[in-house]
Amino acid sequence: MDLRELLRFTYSMFRPPKPQTVSEWADENRVLTSESASEPGPWRTDRAPYQREIMDAFTQPGVYKIVVMASAQVGKSEIELNMLGRAIDNDPGPMLYVQPTDKVAEDYSKRRIAPMFAACPTLRDKVFKAKGRDAANTITMKTFPGGSLAIIGANSPSDLASKPVRYIFLDEIDRFPASAGTEGDPIELAERRTETFRHNRKIVETSTPTIKGASKIEKAYMKGTQEEWHTQCPHCHQYSYIHFNDIKFDKEKFKDENGETNYTVRNSRWQCPVCQRETPEYEAKRLPAKWVVKNERALQNGVRSFRLNAFMSPWSDWNDIALTFLQAKDDPELLKVFHNTMLGESWELRDRSGVPEKLHERREHYNAEVPSGVLVLTMGVDTQDNRLEYEVVGWSREEESWGISRGIIPGRPDSPAVWEEIDNLLDREWRMKNGMKMRILATFVDSGGHFTQEVYKECAKREGKRVWAVKGDGGEGKPYVRQMKTSARNADSAKLMIGVDSGKAAIMHATTVEEVGPRYMHFPVDYRCGYDMEYFRGLCSEKMVIRRVRGQSVASWEKTYERNEPLDCRNYARAAFRFFHWDFNKLEKMLLGVTEEPTMTKAQAEKKKSRRIISSGIKV
Repeated sequence: MDLRELLRFTYSMFRPPKPQTVSEWADENRVLTSESASEPGPWRTDRAPYQREIMDAFTQPGVYKIVVMASAQVGKSEIELNMLGRAIDNDPGPMLYVQPTDKVAEDYSKRRIAPMFAACPTLRDKVFKAKGRDAANTITMKTFPGGSLAIIGANSPSDLASKPVRYIFLDEIDRFPASAGTEGDPIELAERRTETFRHNRKIVETSTPTIKGASKIEKAYMKGTQEEWHTQCPHCHQYSYIHFNDIKFDKEKFKDENGETNYTVRNSRWQCPVCQRETPEYEAKRLPAKWVVKNERALQNGVRSFRLNAFMSPWSDWNDIALTFLQAKDDPELLKVFHNTMLGESWELRDRSGVPEKLHERREHYNAEVPSGVLVLTMGVDTQDNRLEYEVVGWSREEESWGISRGIIPGRPDSPAVWEEIDNLLDREWRMKNGMKMRILATFVDSGGHFTQEVYKECAKREGKRVWAVKGDGGEGKPYVRQMKTSARNADSAKLMIGVDSGKAAIMHATTVEEVGPRYMHFPVDYRCGYDMEYFRGLCSEKMVIRRVRGQSVASWEKTYERNEPLDCRNYARAAFRFFHWDFNKLEKMLLGVTEEPTMTKAQAEKKKSRRIISSGIKV
């Protein structure tokens, strides 16, 4: 630190804070860069007026905590950065900026915080520049006259429980781990560090929500003032929060080049929930709006909380939001993401009582071993100490499914006899109504349990038949199917990891689909296929529950019925279908007996058609 910097630091220790709100500071000093903003240039709070009240709550006397539960694309990260910048410039102190993980924290510092400091002259002059190996300014530590900023991950217990801080910014708290190592709730650990500054501390919590009952940001929001941004109807002049159910739009359904259902959306508008009259999007976004407090008592406790969705944002397009919904509505994982990131709402789990009985009752007579509509056959295999359980499932291009056969193969997983039975299933030709025959195109086998190595070896022998050993990977947010790195040393090992929780959520959603089409589940009534009441109890044997773990609400899948093998088998069969890129157009032609060999005589074509077995159309 040179003499000039030392003098500046000393002066800042005794200088009173400038009487300036965060929005005033941002309008005067903040510059957005092309690296982090779609609209680079000087900051303008009027561009998104709802941001003003949130930012200015940071300097409001008596308010120590600001909570923002919001969708994406509303500028909540920029709001936090403006609060951070104003504090450094006008009222500095020790600060902590917490991201879900160390890696995310480091990346955020590089992409968002460092460019902000560089673009704002008043911050660029104050934040000490790195001057060698022992510099006070690093990627995750910034120093300035009167304070410092540590940028850390919520998974770092030592960083969360060290020195006192005055300002804490907690970003995307619903992605925080339940515990920082063995130390407990990372939010609680961080907030404890403000005890020394109880008279002038500021805590900011932001996030998109996740699952209802487990969402940290929703819980924090409910403890605050619960403020919503309400828009005034130009017809009845009443103020209302814009919900997705109040958005009307015109849509057209069509089949894309791959034969999959898609939509075009236009003419989105807001229907006032009071007078039912409609206002086009471009006009609705210009209407008067204000924050409406639902829990005023929370202000006595110093907590203001705000809720926003993408309909308020000047950077969102309502047609795009509606299209996102239409593309997600049949997929529970995508629908959950839509609710969280577009609507700023937690995802509420459905009541599934009585579903096994309904599925059993609606079993149907197939017109062949493989009904019309099936383009791909896959198989899922679950391993137990004394048996293998399997299910063969047929799939359409839009994930409409047909249970084909399920059963139990008695015997230990290291017994050659049980794998001979698996081979019989793999080699079997399943007949369609038109006489064409199909084979199973992909099989995923669970490698958990007590015979892991044996399963690896047996699957490795059958890779030519598209059989892969898989490992289940529980927990929210895991990729459904991902490849594992293999080498010569571990060639006989699991090749794929399955995010079983996301698969279970999709299957449970599909069990409630009642209209034939995408995601609808068909089951045969023929008793020889194995779809008895025990199967349906097993298929619906788990549900998502909310439990308290180390003081935190955590969502997890738990058994409601002991025998869950049917659910696991269906999960592996579905994963086998979802992992590969199927050439549906080619498969459809083959199933219809369409040949690409025009020189073939009619008699030759008929002869070939009668013996054709579908076993191609797959790309890894």
